[in-house]
Amino acid sequence: MRRPGMRVVRALGVVAATIAFAAMLLIAWRALGGASVGFAVAVVWLPMTWLGTVSHVVPFRLPATVHALRGWERDGRVYERLGVGLIKRLLRRRPIAWFNPGLRLPAERSAAGLATLARRMSTAEASHGIALVLSLGAVAHAAARGWWLAAAVTLGLDVLINGYPVMLQRYNRARLRARFGAGA
Repeated sequence: MRRPGMRVVRALGVVAATIAFAAMLLIAWRALGGASVGFAVAVVWLPMTWLGTVSHVVPFRLPATVHALRGWERDGRVYERLGVGLIKRLLRRRPIAWFNPGLRLPAERSAAGLATLARRMSTAEASHGIALVLSLGAVAHAAARGWWLAAAVTLGLDVLINGYPVMLQRYNRARLRARFGAGA
């Protein structure tokens, strides 16, 4: 059972993370300039880390229709052709694996354990999906200003850092359903 004071602590944590994120983004903009490759890295990395941090306090949810797997996703072949297997292997290695230790099959394959994993996967998919869209705004801004290198680097990093994790969660969810049933 949660204590009432924990809500305040969690809310303060979200506020502190948000202020830190905004401050770091502003510092990066001023120090590196919007047209720089360094800022392209910051504008993709910072929102992703902010959303990842905040999602541990306030899990993000998208509408069920967004999370619903389409027919072409269920066998995983499209994602495999796009290289999701390589990304999965990379994300399972340290130090990257430390960022999401809860995104592994539970030792006990109970319905409750699999449901918890499915919720965590949906939260990760939502966080990366939101970060993907936010970063696309930065891509559009850079392109509108004629900062083509910044736009290209931001887009490439956005696909790698946010797009592939979204695809990976969808791929893994399809595999869970195939292996453990519709409830997974």
